[in-house]
Amino acid sequence: MRLSEIIGYYKKVAPEIARISAGREIAVKFGAEAGYGKRPDIAQFPSDILNHVRRGATSFHISEERWKDPLQLSTESTKTELDNLRNGWDLVFDIDCPWGFEIAKSTAKLVVQALRWHDIKNIFVKFSGSKGFHILVPYEAFPKELHKDEISKYYPEIPQLCAQYILEFIKPNLEKQILELASYDIKKLIEIFGTTKEKIFDEKTQSFHTNIFAQIDIGLMSSRHLFRAPYSLNEKSWLAAVPVQPDKIKDFEKDFAKPESINLEEGFMNFEGVRTGEASQLLMQTLDWQKRMEEKDEKKYSGRKFEFSDKVPEEAFPPCMKIILSGLQDGRKRSLFALLNFMKSAKWPWNEIEERVWEWNKKNSPPLKTGYVKAQLAWHARQSLKVPPPNCRQYFIELGVCKPDAICDKIKNPISYPKFKIGGMTSK
Repeated sequence: MRLSEIIGYYKKVAPEIARISAGREIAVKFGAEAGYGKRPDIAQFPSDILNHVRRGATSFHISEERWKDPLQLSTESTKTELDNLRNGWDLVFDIDCPWGFEIAKSTAKLVVQALRWHDIKNIFVKFSGSKGFHILVPYEAFPKELHKDEISKYYPEIPQLCAQYILEFIKPNLEKQILELASYDIKKLIEIFGTTKEKIFDEKTQSFHTNIFAQIDIGLMSSRHLFRAPYSLNEKSWLAAVPVQPDKIKDFEKDFAKPESINLEEGFMNFEGVRTGEASQLLMQTLDWQKRMEEKDEKKYSGRKFEFSDKVPEEAFPPCMKIILSGLQDGRKRSLFALLNFMKSAKWPWNEIEERVWEWNKKNSPPLKTGYVKAQLAWHARQSLKVPPPNCRQYFIELGVCKPDAICDKIKNPISYPKFKIGGMTSK
């Protein structure tokens, strides 16, 4: 698109982008190959959007989290500082399917149906501008407290758990739809997914590995992560991130997102009518599902007696955790989050976790600031809610630490790795 066309388009949609961006951090992108502008940044008025566009901005991205004052954010902010600054967060499902737009639509439609099954009425859907959809449940729909703490402090743990639960919830129906799409032809499935038969079909159980079918990016749910603002252009496709009626996902075509085709839907992501606690059933079912998964794992492996204690030794850690523990240059904060959740789930005593984290931080280049590490350790030490690390693999691919081996092909989460590894060791 020419600059004049980009400016003309944003003149029409700038008021809505500015309204939706209130209380959120924004980031501005200058071209497909360029990086983002300064962070943190905000957009209070339509003129803020247009001034960026006149300087070459092509797209705008907003935070999933809502802030009292986004301009107080810093890369050096501690977990406690972020919790105190955060007003809330929205649950955003990022559905991006590289195997075909029809599969993305099927996934998005099933997510909406699952949310409605959990009595959630206020669901906001938009096209991502590329290959998928963003589905949002507003913060106002959740209970105000969890375990006597403000639920705003349970970020990103609760959004990540909800996403994992919904993904499991929709898998049977999604598998059925995809198999119907391929006329139950395994060769056609292999062609669609660009993979091997072994990765999609288990010969022993004569069943499909359904985890390859559904893609919900858990990596989106991390501190200060952003998603494309409604009505923002995508500078690779030159399509817009337009709102989609939840009941009309299957009818949506990418041509509807051409800038010249857009009819502004004022009021999208207006949360005034959302009832507090509307998402209570989703939260309750998610926490119950997590508990059942933990109990199932404990029951499955409790009968085995190995040559070591319940604490998982480092030699049984998955490749991603071993790479993290070797020290990093980038992604240190997100890696620390995953590492702490992994080691807690792997039954490491807290004093040993602290000692190992400080040892790890010395290997980072540069190390994380002492205050940040202390705040993270203090916060995790207080949490009674046990949360596994993010699921494989997108989160760890983005960190540059996903180097899968044969065991990795069998698991959905890093915490499952040592169970297979230990299972292959000599038992007493």
